[in-house]
Amino acid sequence: MKKNLPTIIFTAIIVLVAGLAIYAISRPEDTTTDKSTTQRPKVEADVAKLSSGNSLGPADAKVTLSEFGDYQCPACAQYHKLIKDDIIPKYSDKLKFVFLNFPLIDIHANAQAAAQAAEAAALQGKFWEMHNILYERQDDWSKQKNPQSKFEAYARELGIDVDLFKKDSDSQKVIDLINQQAGLGDAFEVKGTPSFFVNGTAVVLKAGSNDLIEAINKALAQ
Repeated sequence: MKKNLPTIIFTAIIVLVAGLAIYAISRPEDTTTDKSTTQRPKVEADVAKLSSGNSLGPADAKVTLSEFGDYQCPACAQYHKLIKDDIIPKYSDKLKFVFLNFPLIDIHANAQAAAQAAEAAALQGKFWEMHNILYERQDDWSKQKNPQSKFEAYARELGIDVDLFKKDSDSQKVIDLINQQAGLGDAFEVKGTPSFFVNGTAVVLKAGSNDLIEAINKALAQ
């Protein structure tokens, strides 16, 4: 028996290795694609890129107001109303407003999905319409476990091709765009939302909306 022991052990090892090899070959391949929505690229802090998002107003306006925003952020929703109802109408032909995505994924579970919905709508020419709905109906979708059905309903309401919207929302193109914008925010040391820049200079919101308006007026006067 002792004479045969090495042979038995060797044979058992061979069988085990062969079995593992057969399992590795025969088991179904995992084809799941990990489309990371959290990996932000390292982006240069280029002031010109602060004008690269979806925008309203003349391209050659004297003042560019750039916002890094998060659709699930309550403070962003409050500033949205100020910008839409007061600032843009007041400065109209003198101001270009640019929105850049900066979803705070660590604290807002639906912020990334909302950003993807807005950018998917943009591909069908409906960015600002979706942007407005997401902020103005924030309470309707922000606490949903899965807000996608809400976003699809908004798309349908806006006359968007819903099948294409769903495809675009999950596309790597849209995810990469959002990550690029968020990466730009990181480069400019954005820590929270909303964060505003006027002609490339960060606005410190100590006095809230008054600081923002003061920064715009100062830039116009230069």
